[in-house]
Amino acid sequence: MSQLHIADTGLFVAMGQPSNSRYQAVRRFARRNDITFVLPERVDEELTVDDPDVEDVPVDTAIDEGWATVAAPLEFSEPVVSRVMDGVQRYIANADDRPADEVERADATLAALAAQHLSAGTATEVYIYTTDIAAGEGAETVLASEGYGDSVTFVNGFRFIEDLVAGNS
Repeated sequence: MSQLHIADTGLFVAMGQPSNSRYQAVRRFARRNDITFVLPERVDEELTVDDPDVEDVPVDTAIDEGWATVAAPLEFSEPVVSRVMDGVQRYIANADDRPADEVERADATLAALAAQHLSAGTATEVYIYTTDIAAGEGAETVLASEGYGDSVTFVNGFRFIEDLVAGNS
């Protein structure tokens, strides 16, 4: 079984700086379980700071240490990728009662990346770590409608970090 672990902006924001116990717990988890968190490009763009006064950007540290990486660009020419992206944006819009064009595209790229890997066969199990409940539930719902329901798990990022810190893993 080939697993893919997709992380969103909120997970890294919730972890804080590398000196933070939450960050260290997630790093230990990734290393112990030989996991590399994959970030869609849009998520990386949200986390990247273009400020000369900021020396240590947490996501850059994770990438440098090898337990996080940025995904290749999404293949929007693949119909399933576009359908999932649109479907998750609509799901989030309905859940939050706002127009779909106001939904952060980074949230929908989590599911689109999962769809791309599942449809290509490069992953058989996908875990989506997000602090956005609507994005996580939307990813599970829309991917299930595409036939991948048994292959996708939404992991609540806040609960994940709390459990790791409480377990001192």
